[in-house]
Amino acid sequence: MRDFAIDVKAEWEEITEFSKQTFDRVSNVRPVFLKNAMECGEVYQYDYKWDKASAVKPKTLKRFNGSTFEESVYDDPIMIKLIEEEAADIFTTDVVAAVLMCSTKSNYSWDIEIKKADGIIIIDKRTEDSESNILNGQTVCETSHNQQPMDNDTINGIKSLMKESQESNNDWLNVARSANNDSKITFANKDPFIEDSE
Repeated sequence: MRDFAIDVKAEWEEITEFSKQTFDRVSNVRPVFLKNAMECGEVYQYDYKWDKASAVKPKTLKRFNGSTFEESVYDDPIMIKLIEEEAADIFTTDVVAAVLMCSTKSNYSWDIEIKKADGIIIIDKRTEDSESNILNGQTVCETSHNQQPMDNDTINGIKSLMKESQESNNDWLNVARSANNDSKITFANKDPFIEDSE
């Protein structure tokens, strides 16, 4: 899991090198809220009944049978439109941004690609080898001293656990929203990933 995704060639010119220790020494920065470039889809309110769930009073996590989307920048039509309009200098997805922000605490390697063209930077997950890319699932065993091998296909293998964690996360995201539709916020633009019912 810690192998390089691409072989570093001797003829490449090294511009700069970032080590984990360098990032550990970076001082905390305060985010500045900027105006949203575009808001699409719907947002549901959280169902606070889930806060009362415990080992004594458990709640059943129902299976979600729909589809969730964690696409790359290039698969999102809204992102493509914003890139064409040059609405920002840097474009990425929430998954890639979260991985970069948590990189100093992560035990796993991750595979991203950064492209720069005409002053625009696009940071995206590598899509060529999506099966083994750690960004396509929820990480497990982050605090384990003995890392489990990626090629372990048993029920407790890393791939199986990551898949199960991803499914549980999708179940949670869809069951923990409030059933009260009056609390739902609907944005002016439609969700680009909603498929036609036909």
